[in-house]
Amino acid sequence: MANDSKPSYFGKVTIGSNKVLGMGTWTWSGFTRDTVEDIEFGIGVATYEMDVLRPGTISFDGNYKKDDTQGQDILRSYHINEVEITDIRFYVDSVSYYTPNSTTGAGGGLLAGEKVASAIITSVDPVAFSQGSIGKIGFSVQLTGHMRLI
Repeated sequence: MANDSKPSYFGKVTIGSNKVLGMGTWTWSGFTRDTVEDIEFGIGVATYEMDVLRPGTISFDGNYKKDDTQGQDILRSYHINEVEITDIRFYVDSVSYYTPNSTTGAGGGLLAGEKVASAIITSVDPVAFSQGSIGKIGFSVQLTGHMRLI
């Protein structure tokens, strides 16, 4: 059972012990790796070498909650004040979540020695309302290292 696919958990996002109210979807762009062209004179076909590994971004959105001072307002404040987040969690089920790596120890899909990581809020979408619907809001974070699955 441990290797079975897991159903989502309502797109739940928390900061520390505080739930970011209203969130319904989160998406991780995944890792990408830059390449560097390996140029040799006289060769007609370009070759490349691997370069920097980029941990990607996570975008999450849901219903706007104007009184969510411990979730949505905190994220807006972190964005304005350039705060690096180490305790944000993106749930994959009711108990398991991805969070920035906080230890150099092995586990959560990572080898021993991985660097401590964080996330930076890169965008806060404007609140969007339309007639007869609930307001929507979204956020994006840039990861600055590996995410650990807890």
